[in-house]
Amino acid sequence: MSFASAFLNQSAGQSIEDQIGLQVETLLHSIAPEYVVGPEFPNVQLSNLCFGVPMDWALGEGQRNTQVRSMLRDRLEKFEPRLALMSEISLQDKAEENAVTFFIAGAVRSQAGMDQVEIIKTLSRMDQYKEEAV
Repeated sequence: MSFASAFLNQSAGQSIEDQIGLQVETLLHSIAPEYVVGPEFPNVQLSNLCFGVPMDWALGEGQRNTQVRSMLRDRLEKFEPRLALMSEISLQDKAEENAVTFFIAGAVRSQAGMDQVEIIKTLSRMDQYKEEAV
């Protein structure tokens, strides 16, 4: 996925939920090098060096799922400022499809105040792109 397709192709006709959904999908498709960046470099922490998820994000269960939800919440707080509140982040493993479904519920800031959103994204563990069944 190129930088331009990830960040510059947002249509004005898309709903805020669709725009944030695209951002979440881009975040989940991006692999972060997982360098440890200390608090003395706040701009680097918010740069594309720290955007994305660890390469092993979908491996393991139990405690790993808790870590993935925590990491996703952290990345969304840093890189998706339109999400004012995240009330739920959950993962559902689909072993038969070798995929993981992410569910994010929360609220976004809008001109009218706060709007509720629900974002559902399914990604393949093999190539991080999930093709929808026809």
